[in-house]
Parts: sequence; C-alpha cells; structure tokens
Amino acid sequence: MIKAFLTCLLTAVVTSAVAEESITVYQLDGSIHCHEGQTSTPAEASEELKQAGVKVLSAESRSLPTTLTGQCGTPTGMANVLVVDAADWKQFIRRRPDARGFGVWVFDRPLVEVFKYDGSLQCKRGKEIPLDVMAKQLSDKGIEVKASRKGTDGRLHIAVCGASTGKLNVYSIASAALTQAEALGFRLLITRQMTNEIKKPASAGRAAVQMRTPPRSPDVGQGSIPKIW
Repeated sequence: MIKAFLTCLLTAVVTSAVAEESITVYQLDGSIHCHEGQTSTPAEASEELKQAGVKVLSAESRSLPTTLTGQCGTPTGMANVLVVDAADWKQFIRRRPDARGFGVWVFDRPLVEVFKYDGSLQCKRGKEIPLDVMAKQLSDKGIEVKASRKGTDGRLHIAVCGASTGKLNVYSIASAALTQAEALGFRLLITRQMTNEIKKPASAGRAAVQMRTPPRSPDVGQGSIPKIW
C-alpha cells in the first residue's frame, strides 16, 4: 500500500517532449524490511519499460534519499532508477495512467524544502511557532536555512477546537542535509514546481519538460505536496 502511495504521488505526465529529451523515473524494487522476499533488478525494470515501448538510456539501483518508517513489513526505499526517453515516457503514461508503479525521480536537486506543522490549533488552542524560532532547530545543528516560508497542507481538517489548522513552516536547505533534518522531525516537501523543473539534458537547452501532477495532491503555498513518509 505504501509502495502504491509513493509511486502514485510521484507519477507525472510529460506534456511536451522531443526525442532528444530524457527524464529520470524510478520503481521501488519490492524489498521489505525484515523480509527476504523477491526483489526486482534495474535490468528487470528496464526490460519492463522496453517491452512497453520506452527507450531506456541507463539504469541503476539507488535508495530514496528520504527516511521511511523502517518498520518490519514496510518498503526499504531501495529503487530501480532509470533514465528514459521523455517522448516515449509521454506515450507510455498516456496508455498506462497507473505507470505500472513507476514514478518521476525528483530528488537530484541541490536544495530541498522540509517542513513541520507550526503548532497552531483551531480556536487558538495551540501556540504557533514563528518561522525564525523553528529555523533555529536547523541552524543549531549546523544546517543552513537558505529560505523560509509559511504553507498549508491543503487538507480538509475537522472543524473542532483543538484540531490542526494545517499550517506549516517550510525551509529550504541543502539536499545533503536532508537526512539530518529528518532526524530533527522535519519532513521532505515535494512541490509541483519541483516536478516542473526537471530539465532537458544540457545539450538540449534549458527549457523544462512540463508535467502534470496527480489531481489528488493537496495544495501547499505555491505547489502541491505529495507527502513521503
């Protein structure tokens, strides 16, 4: 179920592409904590896409750069990561909206955004933690905050005193510090802007490959936030 949740949230449709463009996609390899079951290899994932008419340029095994639950019975986060022809991916996703469990890999970025709920509760029963105060949780551990902003989780929260307002404090930090930030209770934020910024190779220019995120993704500030946990 977690596997379907992760891949569904990160699946995107390329809406403009040419043959020279590529896009990086992934599929969890099926490995489960505390379980020695069968897993898929990059070669097997490549063959699956090739059989579906998608040209695969490269394939490797990588780990999702974000902390998953780690409990027995949950995915390990190991994934088959493939660079594929973007035009072929566009056609594939049109034929198979479920993407056969593949999703767009959006993690190779110099900066990422992380968030925490700001502590505010309905009827003013909580205490909102200001952006600068919460930022010290990061800076005190040596994590430089490049930028900060307010956001919301976009969910419908029950209208009752003491319930969450859904308000977030969001911080931009170096990708290399993500695991350290997660150890402090922050969570990775993936926005629509991130998926839209997946670029062509340098030789093909700087125009972005435009994508459409799944309609179920709730809005957060300027984008949507598939939650990865």
